[in-house]
Amino acid sequence: MIQKRNPLLRKRRKKESVFKYSMALLHLWLGLLSSVVVFIVCLSGSIYAFKQQIEDWINSESLHVAHPYEDRVISSDTLLLRFEKRFGRPTTMWVYPESDRTVLISSLSREGTGVSAYFDPYTGNVVGVKNQNASAFFAWVLDLHRFLLAGDVGKFVNGTAVLMMVLMLVSGLVLWIPKNLKQLKKSLLIKWRAKLLRVNYDLHKVLGFYAALLLLFMAITGLYVSFTWVKNAVIVGLGGDSIIISESNLAIKAQLAQSFESVMGSLVTEQQSAGDSVASLSYVLTQAQSHFSSTGLLTINLPNENINNYTLTHLSAEGVLGFYTPDVLEFSLNGNLRKLVHFSDLPLHEQFKAIAKPLHTGEIMGLPSIIFYFIASLIGCSLPVTGFIIWWRRV
Repeated sequence: MIQKRNPLLRKRRKKESVFKYSMALLHLWLGLLSSVVVFIVCLSGSIYAFKQQIEDWINSESLHVAHPYEDRVISSDTLLLRFEKRFGRPTTMWVYPESDRTVLISSLSREGTGVSAYFDPYTGNVVGVKNQNASAFFAWVLDLHRFLLAGDVGKFVNGTAVLMMVLMLVSGLVLWIPKNLKQLKKSLLIKWRAKLLRVNYDLHKVLGFYAALLLLFMAITGLYVSFTWVKNAVIVGLGGDSIIISESNLAIKAQLAQSFESVMGSLVTEQQSAGDSVASLSYVLTQAQSHFSSTGLLTINLPNENINNYTLTHLSAEGVLGFYTPDVLEFSLNGNLRKLVHFSDLPLHEQFKAIAKPLHTGEIMGLPSIIFYFIASLIGCSLPVTGFIIWWRRV
């Protein structure tokens, strides 16, 4: 009588340490539990990695002007007025450093409704309207990536699966460690001429090793978004204060309330002193120029019924690695500089908070890092598949 194997609890091999045996079981169990979600998250992440490039390609006819005339630039206020007359109240403007790039103005709300249009900065004419289908598609991909299209429940399931993925990657690296130099060579190369099942095993083991550290980094930065306790641990680990506020922590709540009242009081004072005097965006941009050390993409969040200030985020590529670092300026309605935050002056934990998203998506160093993230994400998609085949063959 043939004894059936237990597919979830294999016997410990000879000379296999208890630790490595435990890592193998942990790797198997977590892999089976999280494989579907990990596949979805990695696949959607690999698609979303090229969001900007794909959208630019789809809207390529509207991105550039044929004959830039730098001495005849239309004022930003004129562009805003023309947008409002045609599309409604604008919420955001993007000004690019290239002289032949159009200016993008949007009326998008938090719910994602609205329109985005490209303007010729030298004639003030509308060059084109941003493709809404592409934007809607990537909004769907992002919802799939973050929430599995299931709201808060999906977010929790997603975060739990990614946490399992972190443990799988760590256990996978432990299992990968070769015993000697001869095995090291085999662990770094795929034997393409071997049988199909052996190639599948090598794909899982070798590609998993090459992508493990980057996938681990992507997973941890993803957990930073999903779980408050991870965010808190990272910030505290980088030298910041705990951000978790419990219901019983009345002292912190009172301090926050006092700070809020102070800010609101200053806003009222500004509005009373300004009267009907509202600074134009052109004036605000002129005031802001002296605070920029280099050229870069400028994102302008415009005042609305809920926000009584201009917020400017200046994104420039600095340093040896070309990190995209944001400087933030905030102006009151009457054009007074209310807040100036240079990325280089921030403490380490605040710098991480400012660039957590581009660190997770790969945008932090532009197209080269996006390509690396894309390849790593595709490998991440393959690992649940190749791992399942290995397990299924041994059942």
